[in-house]
Formats: sequence, structure tokens, C-alpha cells
Amino acid sequence: MFQGIAERLSEISSKIQAACHQAQRSEDGIRLVAVSKLQSMDVINEAYALGINNFGENYAQELAEKSLACPKDIIWHFIGPIQSNKINLIAKHANWVHSIDREKVARKLNDALETEGKKIHALVQVNIDREESKSGILPEEAVDFINELNAHYPNLILEGLMFMPKINASKNAKMDTMKKIIDLQKSLLSELPGCTHLSLGTSSDFEESILTGSTILRIGESLLGKRS
Repeated sequence: MFQGIAERLSEISSKIQAACHQAQRSEDGIRLVAVSKLQSMDVINEAYALGINNFGENYAQELAEKSLACPKDIIWHFIGPIQSNKINLIAKHANWVHSIDREKVARKLNDALETEGKKIHALVQVNIDREESKSGILPEEAVDFINELNAHYPNLILEGLMFMPKINASKNAKMDTMKKIIDLQKSLLSELPGCTHLSLGTSSDFEESILTGSTILRIGESLLGKRS
């Protein structure tokens, strides 16, 4: 049977509700970000009409085009790798950035935000499974790195951490990764109590992520449908 965005949203919302109940957490503490990269404006507008107003983009140029064309109260999350030559676009059009992983990027983004006269909610990307193919700082560097950013880059409102664990890992490996994430988050909160957010969880693992403490779920095709 054909499912549209409304049906998929209802199904995902029910699963979020059940996972929150199991974790003894409030649903109010979960932010659903619809990953809209390569999706049409029509798809975004349909999802927006259903009450979704957080959207995630991976490419700076696409983010800029969509933010200019779509409703102005949408909250845009930049979740892809940050290229130095695209930082001005990200500073201008994003409300959140999930993928800070180098001080050079943080410095340039802070300067661009100064020019824009705005601040941005920022997450530091951690390469929790130490995969060579993925961006992110190493887990043992995360707390010192965030303290450094917090001390020197006032236009970045440091909110917490972002993770992209191995999708195809075994159940035991995933459990080990989730434990590392919990321990790292505890270490961060002891230093910076305001860094409460975890951007963790995609279509394949968002229920487990809620049990781990995720506050931001990044869900794409299972919500918005196949990309064009």
C-alpha cells in the first residue's frame, strides 16, 4: 500500500513515543530533523504543512536555495561535511550546524557569523568508531576541543555532540558504541552543563538512539520518501 509523508510521520511518531516511554523520557526532549537533501521544494512544503519545521541539508548551495524559497520560520540544520569555501553560505542560511570537526572551520564560521551579525547553534562531530572514511574528531579530544571553541568563538552556541556510528555494525558493536557515547556525553556535561544535545539516530537506529539519550534524530527517506 502506498504511504505518503503523513502516514510515515504517524508511524515514526508512534515509534518515538514508544521509545521515549521505554526510556522514561518526555517526547518534548526529542527534535525530529527531516533530512531533505536532494528532495524537492514540494516535498519540503508538504512536510512543513504537517507540522515539521526542522530540516537538514548536506550541501551548502542547496541549503541556500531552499532557505530562500521555503517558509521563513523553518529551522535549517547543516549536517554535511563543511567545506571552507562554503562557510559563508552556511553562516547566512543555517540555524544549526552539526558537523564542526576542525578549529579552522570553527574560526572561519565564527568570523562569517560576525559579518552576518548572528549566532548559530553548533554541535561537534565525533568519529566515535574511528572510521577513516568519516569526518569528526576523536572521542578523547572532544571535551578539550569544545572547551577551546567555547572560550574563543562566541558566535558558536555550543550545544553538544553529533555522531554517525557504523550502520551495519553487529548488535554487540552497536551496544559498545552507544556506551562510549553515553560516557563521552557525561564527561562533556561535567565540564559544560549547557551542552545537552546529542545528534544521534537515523532511520535505521533512532529507537535505540533515544534509549542512549539522543535529543536530535536525523531521518530522511523513511520520512520524506525516495530522493529525486
